[in-house]
Amino acid sequence: MHSSHSGRLPGGRQIYVFLLFLGLSLLLGGIMRSGSGALSGRSVPAAAGPDGAAGAVPEAESAARLTPLTQTAAMDGFAAWSPDGREIAFMRDGQILLTAPQGKPVRVLTTQPGAWDAGPVWRPDGGALAFVRLSTRDSGAQIMLHPLPSGTAEPDPPRAPAGEARALAGETGAIGYLAWHPTGDSLYYTTADRIVRIDAASGRKEEIYRAPDGWELLSGGLAVTQDGRWLLFGGGPRTAGGVEYELYRLPAGGGEPERLTSGGGIMPGLHPGGQLVAYRNPRTETGIYVLDLATKSARRVLPDDARAMFFHPQFSPDGKKLLVSRLWLLPAQQRERGGFTSNIYVYQWE
Repeated sequence: MHSSHSGRLPGGRQIYVFLLFLGLSLLLGGIMRSGSGALSGRSVPAAAGPDGAAGAVPEAESAARLTPLTQTAAMDGFAAWSPDGREIAFMRDGQILLTAPQGKPVRVLTTQPGAWDAGPVWRPDGGALAFVRLSTRDSGAQIMLHPLPSGTAEPDPPRAPAGEARALAGETGAIGYLAWHPTGDSLYYTTADRIVRIDAASGRKEEIYRAPDGWELLSGGLAVTQDGRWLLFGGGPRTAGGVEYELYRLPAGGGEPERLTSGGGIMPGLHPGGQLVAYRNPRTETGIYVLDLATKSARRVLPDDARAMFFHPQFSPDGKKLLVSRLWLLPAQQRERGGFTSNIYVYQWE
């Protein structure tokens, strides 16, 4: 699928910011050019994954395994399980919210005028959330840390904030995705062309990887393996039609990346067992795939359809479910919000 990064998007600056993070810079040109309102790109049932692996889940079976977590006209996305599986953090229209795995109740965690908060990631001990705060007034971005109360009681309703968010680091340009080191002492983030590690206590930064000239990382996603040895990210060269994203694996201390996919890949989400990674293929037979890191074989488990696309796959702590964002193109008469709405679903993986 080909599209452009440029162009004035409907819905104003906030919608632009959301689409940037969501990775729709890869897809938006095709959507906006479609007179019928359908999403462009191939979405036929796949007999094999992008690397030639058989075993794709039939489309009807995939749909039967989906349960909505949110059902609103808002832009919901970036859902992430807490380490104990009792809470889910997600973004709604530029705020960070908490909810239970049943989808209710919902509590607002952050509200910041002039900013758009997105991409929450749980510290491994569950005691804090890091997220990206993108200014809607300029091109700057910050990494924020929001402490949460500790305790073992069931958070129903979701627990109240323990304190105010504080800034860990900032960039003059956009920040894409965050991922914690398993010790919780540091976290990694992506910019348009870099992967950076930041010490959570001191805020000291260290550049881990700089992409080749002409590459883009911003919409590619980021994950850290449970042993802390590897980073997984999406990146690729800019072309006239967009960015040719693939998934890569990089030593956490830096080095040469190893390509993991050959048909497209962004937004990796690691299985707690360490061998599987869920990701979005934005380019060929689009949808959510699961890749076996040992065999390098992949299969499509959630295909896109004519009106909707799936993003941000994240495994539950027990490895049995996936959280995904499902973005819908609204009918023409319902496009006051810019033509899109997004909700979060739970996919029964096992």
